[in-house]
Amino acid sequence: MTAEITTIPEFRDVVTTSEQLHEILGQPSKTAAEKAIPALDRHCRDFIERSPFLLIATADASGSMDVSPKGDPAGFVRILDNNTIAIPDRKGNRRADTFSNILENPKVGLFFMVPGYRETLRVTGTAIIVRDLELRESMAVKGSIPELALVVNIDEVFFHCAKCVIRSGLWDADNWNNVDDMSRLADALVDQTSSEESAHEMNERIEESYEVNLY
Repeated sequence: MTAEITTIPEFRDVVTTSEQLHEILGQPSKTAAEKAIPALDRHCRDFIERSPFLLIATADASGSMDVSPKGDPAGFVRILDNNTIAIPDRKGNRRADTFSNILENPKVGLFFMVPGYRETLRVTGTAIIVRDLELRESMAVKGSIPELALVVNIDEVFFHCAKCVIRSGLWDADNWNNVDDMSRLADALVDQTSSEESAHEMNERIEESYEVNLY
């Protein structure tokens, strides 16, 4: 099933210059303007070592964007030195969107999260795809060695304030919506692809993969 394509509506009041933007928002504080640093310090290292989850933003040569989640036990991202980190690639759907983009455009943005901790950590840098066995072996989980590692040379790193997390109630389970009536992934895939499987059959396959094919 193909989603209906709609045109973007025309707007009358559009911000088009940096001057307009800062006239509306004002200027950042001295602390906010100076908080980005060119390498990891002890605070950044501690955050990454405790983080079990991050998002990787990439773009291809034409600028088409992708954001991919990565997750593992806390400390899965290897800090090689204060300017370099390595991220293991685990089993997935083999689309390889992140890697395909990096082959065309090596610039990446990373967004680290620590459950229960309100602030987040942002990293930008330049990435390469690495297969050095010693590095990959150091990131093995349950005896499974990743086929690839993403090594990022850091350009800039800084902490992001907690306002968005506080507003969203992200770590407050009492504020979470009930998800029992949401469509399953299998339901969406049956509607969105040409699969001949039923939603029940696909859901069983997905759940089995979650059980036996994480690593």
